Amino acid sequence: MTNHNAVFRLGRVTLTLTTIAAVTLLPLGPAAGADPGRSVTTFDRPAPATARWRLEAVPGVTREQALADGQPALGGDTPLTGTGISWQEDARLLGAPAVGFDGTSSYLSATPSTLDTSATFSLATWVRLTDTSVSRVFASKAGSHRATFSVGYDKASNRWQVQMPSKLGKRGTIAVARSTSTPAVGLWTHLAVVYDATAHTLTLRVDGVAEAVVGNVTGVNDPAGEFRLGRGDSTWWQGNMADARLYARALVGQDFTGWLASDPGSGGFSEPGLLRAPLAGAWRFESGVPCYEEDIDPTLCSVSDGSSFGRQLTLTKGSFITDSARGMVLELDDRHWIDDPSDPHFGEATREYARTQINLGEPGNPVWQDGSVLRTDQSFAVSVWARLDPARGAQTVVSQDDGDRSMFRLGYEPTGGGRWEFQVRAGADDSATTTATASAAGPGQWHHLAAVLDARHRQVRLYVDGVSTGAVGLHPAWQPGQATGSLLVGRSTTPTGPDGWLYGQVSDLAVYQGIVSDADVQRIYSEQLVTALSRGTGRGN
Repeated sequence: MTNHNAVFRLGRVTLTLTTIAAVTLLPLGPAAGADPGRSVTTFDRPAPATARWRLEAVPGVTREQALADGQPALGGDTPLTGTGISWQEDARLLGAPAVGFDGTSSYLSATPSTLDTSATFSLATWVRLTDTSVSRVFASKAGSHRATFSVGYDKASNRWQVQMPSKLGKRGTIAVARSTSTPAVGLWTHLAVVYDATAHTLTLRVDGVAEAVVGNVTGVNDPAGEFRLGRGDSTWWQGNMADARLYARALVGQDFTGWLASDPGSGGFSEPGLLRAPLAGAWRFESGVPCYEEDIDPTLCSVSDGSSFGRQLTLTKGSFITDSARGMVLELDDRHWIDDPSDPHFGEATREYARTQINLGEPGNPVWQDGSVLRTDQSFAVSVWARLDPARGAQTVVSQDDGDRSMFRLGYEPTGGGRWEFQVRAGADDSATTTATASAAGPGQWHHLAAVLDARHRQVRLYVDGVSTGAVGLHPAWQPGQATGSLLVGRSTTPTGPDGWLYGQVSDLAVYQGIVSDADVQRIYSEQLVTALSRGTGRGN
């Protein structure tokens, strides 16, 4: 077992004892300038990565910056140099090009000092494998005669595999750790290698789970060997990588799930986990403008995106933004919101919903076009608050347009006294639909809904007010598919036309490209509930 007290050595922080609750304190004497009349303890937080490379040009990050070391002050500046690499649009996140490797000659390299494979280290990254015709390595450290460390796909066993030799030359043993799970071709997977030089263990983690632990391992390092992403000695990666990080310590379970300030060993700080799904869009409606008429001004009838992608929700005529227990919210019904009897739209019947649009122009001169915000052929999650009128029957809170049908639908059904549903379609019709359900008690009050599609484990999950109803296996006919249309709020799509119109209110909509864990759903629910309570109102108002 790793000595965690020896691991957490960066980020020293001083706090008074009155600000600390349920954390492990490491007494290091009084801090300089501390009040001698107060009890003060200094302790460490988990050491961050010594090097980090985004490998994705997300909004605000250039391709050059995506190859730069994001932590130059911690382990020395170690930028990556590309050889024959490409940039693939929308590889992991729509609107964000990611580094692509061709499987024959392209790779990235950094200086030999980037990684010492004889000392304790961890490598964590997201990978996407697109070909399994041969063995492929996505990360390695060069050495005389052979790499001192390599990790990738092993064709013979059809598993993820990491190797570390005990000597630089041809002699010596090679420690091998293989996953128990089979790599999912085309799907993003998080992989981590942990070498503990003190415990002499080599661990391979797949999506945070330690699937292989090998003992009696002694690493060796070649001080002249370059660090490489996208290749081994004679094998090359085909696919993509994103968010690669190196640590000068052994990662532990909470590095993947996230640290809470109250966790022993956290140093009193909350830290997001390595598996935290990236935010692909967020709309809180404080920035929303009610829609009088859609064609008057494109800057009206919209809600701005709180994520870095800058997509907007465009509202249809009659959609309203109003104040509620949850602040400003989207209100949808079947009547125009105008209350002036002399206005031509007064009392007008309307069909109201919102749809996502992407900007094809410059930020200061936008050109808006309907478009997707999620890769539905990968894992994703949706989080939203809703209240509706159950007397109006079946209603859709959020859906994903895909031709003449919805790819997925999160909404309400009056069946069995009322229930929430998360439906995912498989194939060209609705015969192979997967449905997760939960009892809908009091749908006329505010409730938090979260839905997760876990593509790698072929599961869907539905949460109501932070509580999961359990995993439901995807229909055997389900295969990853990319929806072509917009994310919709307030209705779904069927071959006979729009359906499931929402009669109610929506708040705090967010979508994530990846799996949102049980703990993160609970965190989102609790934080947003506290925000509502701080306004002096309860969940049901």
